[in-house]
Amino acid sequence: MPLDHPSDANDTGRRDVAVNPVLGEPVRIPRNRLAEDGVDADTAYQVVHDELMLDGNARLNLATFVTTWMEPTARVLMAECADKNMIDKDEYPRTADLEQRCVRILADLWHAADPDHATGCSTTGSSEACMLAGLALKRRWQHRRRAEGAPTDRPNLVMGVNVQVCWEKFADYWDVEARLVPMEGDRFHLSAEEAVRRCDENTIGVVAVLGSTFDGSYEPVADICAALDRLHAELGWDVPVHVDGASGAMIAPFCDPELEWDFRCPGSLRSTPPVTSTAWCTPASVGWCGATPTRCPRTWSSRSTTSVARCRRSR
Repeated sequence: MPLDHPSDANDTGRRDVAVNPVLGEPVRIPRNRLAEDGVDADTAYQVVHDELMLDGNARLNLATFVTTWMEPTARVLMAECADKNMIDKDEYPRTADLEQRCVRILADLWHAADPDHATGCSTTGSSEACMLAGLALKRRWQHRRRAEGAPTDRPNLVMGVNVQVCWEKFADYWDVEARLVPMEGDRFHLSAEEAVRRCDENTIGVVAVLGSTFDGSYEPVADICAALDRLHAELGWDVPVHVDGASGAMIAPFCDPELEWDFRCPGSLRSTPPVTSTAWCTPASVGWCGATPTRCPRTWSSRSTTSVARCRRSR
């Protein structure tokens, strides 16, 4: 049942979608309103299915930084859970328990001091996870500044120009100045020196990317954390680090297990990795937020997102 696409297929003013069944009379379905007599379920499916065929093939998208394929059994599980409102923890307790088991698995994978008591949650995609992480950074900064009697009207966030656009959206949505570090020479991501140079008492955090979508490189998370520790010792500025691990948080522990980018880094706290970096799900369907437990040394507990984040506790 192919769709009839006239030459003005991009004309939003066109009223109907023309459906040409192989057998039978052509069917016309309103484009921007409900049909007077309804539409047969098979016809509705075919219309949407054929329209979406015009999109690109995710398996051929070599520019993507997330999963474009997953096991058929995972698709079956997702379809079986489509009718569950997982935010209702009382109605779906087993789903909630599985969510927390995933949080503990990720906490263990990223070397949290006490994975069995880590705090975390799932999100609807990695962008939402980043929004939660950024908001946690801002709120933590505000609470500390108010306790000091200092103003809270000029927050900023330091990151490289290679970050995903969701971070620029976060800055716009929540009135945070985005201090973007440009690339220079053969440096295609953020460096510790450039990050520290742009920090001040109003910096709510530094975003480090574990797997830049420009060239796939890992930003030097451990070096950035160490540089911020020195900054804290010299000037007293407590600047946390959020690691956006959408492209590498689920890969690095296996391909480079000695790389210290996770909770092993000095003073690290919040980890907010997106599952979009794994074969667990297809792009943008699930993100994850996590944090180390409050009783672990030099850590501060909180929630965050689809990346991996770490923060130093207030001292």
